[in-house]
Amino acid sequence: MACRSDELGPAAEAPRPALFASLAADGRFRRDTRFGRVLHPGTLSYREARATDSVHVVVDGHRVSVHLDRMSPLAVDNRRGIRRYAPVRVLAHAVVDLAGESLSLLRGHEHHRHELTCERVWVDDGELHCATGTLTADNAEAEHGSDEDDDLLEVPFNVADEAVHLLDSDIEPWSIHLEVRFEGRLDDERLRMAVIAAVGRHPLARARKGPWQRRDHQHRWLIEPRAGADPLEVVDCPDDDSVAAVRAELQSHSVPLDQAPPLRLRLAHTSTGDVLMLNANHAATDGFGALRFLRSVGRAYADRPDPVPDLDLLGARNLTAGLAPSDLATRVRRQAAVLEKLRDLVTTPARLAPAGGTDRPGYGFHLESLSETETRVLGQLDHPTTTDDVLLAALNLAVAGWNKERGRECRRVSVLAPANLRPRAWRDEMVGNFTLMARVSTSPRHRRTPASTLRTITTQTRRKRRTGMGTALLELLGASPLLPLWVKNRLSPLLAATGNRLVDTAILANLGQVETLDFGEAGPATALHFSAPGRMPCGLSIGAVTSDSRLHLAFRFRHPQFDDDAARRFAERFLTDLRRLAAETYGASVADAPAPAVASR
Repeated sequence: MACRSDELGPAAEAPRPALFASLAADGRFRRDTRFGRVLHPGTLSYREARATDSVHVVVDGHRVSVHLDRMSPLAVDNRRGIRRYAPVRVLAHAVVDLAGESLSLLRGHEHHRHELTCERVWVDDGELHCATGTLTADNAEAEHGSDEDDDLLEVPFNVADEAVHLLDSDIEPWSIHLEVRFEGRLDDERLRMAVIAAVGRHPLARARKGPWQRRDHQHRWLIEPRAGADPLEVVDCPDDDSVAAVRAELQSHSVPLDQAPPLRLRLAHTSTGDVLMLNANHAATDGFGALRFLRSVGRAYADRPDPVPDLDLLGARNLTAGLAPSDLATRVRRQAAVLEKLRDLVTTPARLAPAGGTDRPGYGFHLESLSETETRVLGQLDHPTTTDDVLLAALNLAVAGWNKERGRECRRVSVLAPANLRPRAWRDEMVGNFTLMARVSTSPRHRRTPASTLRTITTQTRRKRRTGMGTALLELLGASPLLPLWVKNRLSPLLAATGNRLVDTAILANLGQVETLDFGEAGPATALHFSAPGRMPCGLSIGAVTSDSRLHLAFRFRHPQFDDDAARRFAERFLTDLRRLAAETYGASVADAPAPAVASR
């Protein structure tokens, strides 16, 4: 990330240390390739060009870690100047590292890595600069905190919290994006008090990650008795471009979990009304929970009652409890559906052809809102087809058409779609993670016509609901507490090691029809947008939510996937395929519906 000299303060006047430039220049160290960074995603990594006892330097955020690899993954031939990754050595490196840590734990010792920290680190073209100009040693106990919080309520991470937390990174933060647009103006301090009140209503909104050790088997939340840091920032935006910049900046940073609350808000004042944006760390809540939090903010601002269900927090967060039916036939069908997913290791999903992308961290956004007429048509679907099915079918068609235009092969398109596991009695309640991602896919024969695509998607979603495949996956994930954290931390890089065969083509998350948010004197929301995070090579996530009689869509993309113009063009293709599906299903009158009104990107 580049930085300006005026951001650095007095330390900027000193020459920038050429640490990493020197490491590479003398030939002793090799900067990791994209393949090498599989083992350390989201970091800057240099390995000493030695076959054994190789020094490895890693920069992750504000932390610099140095350790010794007994077996280097590099094949080194100094005579020929070859320093490359070799499959056999990569495997040997992983085995030796795993065996070493296992032996250390059996002996009762931590696998020690020397670490240095500084106040802020900029990495620019292979150089390291510390804004404070000083580095201080930081041991593991200081890094993970102390035991002074024993009197706080402790809640273990559930399987969804844990899975998301393992995938989070500074480059691809797992942030839940929600934003509300109003025609009126919100009062800054009144909104701040409403946010504090909402944080107090929901335990997970007052949570921070507790101290931990590598031998622990689960992370745990510490629930603060009251709101912690002030999460609201107020900005003035003269135009839609500045609003878009604020949105991208907010959602492109991972909310830290070392202090409560695990969320951040921005209130943007514009000449045409206010925009309230929320970034919630996905480890703390899903989209449904983030929306419930915003609803509490709105009710507190408007001084209206905000009842919350009397639920046992620990019991409610046990996603596997009471979900599995007892009859043998259903359990057999569910396990068979899980085994079917093994094909994903054999067949790599199609990748959305990139266009105009750049290799920089964070996300871009393009927002759209359908007309009331088109939204009403999609809401009048006959059982068993649902709005979710139509959106998923349109996305499959859009990906295939986009790739065909660019000469990119497109066999199996695989789309990840989250399902809300909250029971019907409190379906719209509880801040926390209660969703499970399930995938649907199509092959070229399924996409011959829009109707055949929709039939294929509908059949798959019905079967998933009938077999309860999500429950089977939860049962498998439920065994995760058996593994220590140091093992789990090494599972995420395995996704890339498989050629990312388990990473889908795109994501589509739909919050469904929701109550219009009303902040009293500021008036009801005129638009509500939502999106879920994604990681490359799944560079596109589409969020959908229906509010105030209109379907609102957020196209969220990684910068290596699209630039702003490409995202706009893909959104247009998606909407075209969505209209084709609606017209084919309901007749020509639907095709005559007004075109979607386009919101700011």
